[in-house]
Amino acid sequence: MKNIVIATGGTGGHIYPALAFADRFKKRHPDYNILFVGSLDRMEATLIPQHGYAYYGVDMVPSSGSVASKMKAALTLTKAKRWCRCFLREVQPECCIGFGNYISVPLILAAASLKIPTMIHEQNSFAGKANRLLGKVVKAIATSYPSTLSVFDKKKTRVLGNPQASLAKEIAYDETLLPSLGLRNDRKTIVCMMGSLGSSSVSKAIDEALSDIDQEVQVVVAVGKANPYEFKTTSDERIKIVPYVDGIQMLKACDLAITRAGATTLCELTAIGCPAILIPSPYVPNNHQVKNALELVNENAAVMLEEKDLSHQSLSALVNSLIKDEERLKTMQTQALRLGKGDAADDMVDWVEEFLTA
Repeated sequence: MKNIVIATGGTGGHIYPALAFADRFKKRHPDYNILFVGSLDRMEATLIPQHGYAYYGVDMVPSSGSVASKMKAALTLTKAKRWCRCFLREVQPECCIGFGNYISVPLILAAASLKIPTMIHEQNSFAGKANRLLGKVVKAIATSYPSTLSVFDKKKTRVLGNPQASLAKEIAYDETLLPSLGLRNDRKTIVCMMGSLGSSSVSKAIDEALSDIDQEVQVVVAVGKANPYEFKTTSDERIKIVPYVDGIQMLKACDLAITRAGATTLCELTAIGCPAILIPSPYVPNNHQVKNALELVNENAAVMLEEKDLSHQSLSALVNSLIKDEERLKTMQTQALRLGKGDAADDMVDWVEEFLTA
């Protein structure tokens, strides 16, 4: 049986696109084994095996912080690359694919040194350090936004989108979702989602804004399982405060979403065609969520409210103006769908097939 090796990790923004690609490739090529490489103790170490894939952990730390930390990172990179070379010689994959994050570096560098075909995927509009480095040695670069063409070699780069968009596009909407929360299907709905960890600062603004939001609108707030903020607003027939929701299903259910601007979230918004207020996280490298958000904002597919401008007054005013403006919501929906790349997973598999048979 032939093998493909995928490196991913760190956050869901790297992991879920990798899983979406793997699922699509496996569906088309059941005769292949797909093997994952990632960190020893981050979320990928449990999440990927839960999806039924073989997983191999590598001991490596990111290159950041003090001089001592960077020296330690360089040492672990050397050891990780050595391990990857031994691993690749053993499994002899047809290709190796990296989905960003520092954990991709040793695998892709080792594969390139062994003349194994390599590809990377960049989810964000601002390419991270790992992919900027790997872009110089890989055979193929799949990106999500045209803006990355200024960073990578255009001859080996294609703007294919995010494989997670294919999953978002294809999942059928469950019309029992809102009734299961005690809400109505025939009422305008807003969903607020700040990711699994939530956000204390944004939660406070949402909490205080809820009483000012149009009383004809129903609101679902997904707090986040690890969010330390305690909402003062309590659930009623119109407002539901819950720890977690199925993100894709809720985006299909709502008329307007309030979200962060992570790569996975934005690909889901555009694949579904969901109007959104984007509140980019200011706590990410290179301010890349603002850059991600601008890709939609500049095409009238979303609006952005940065945290520095966020208050319960600014949020409620923006929500009320948008939710009443049917024409603008329709424009945002149309533009989001235009930007969405719902065939991203298939297009990426197509390209892998191209260089596997070349």
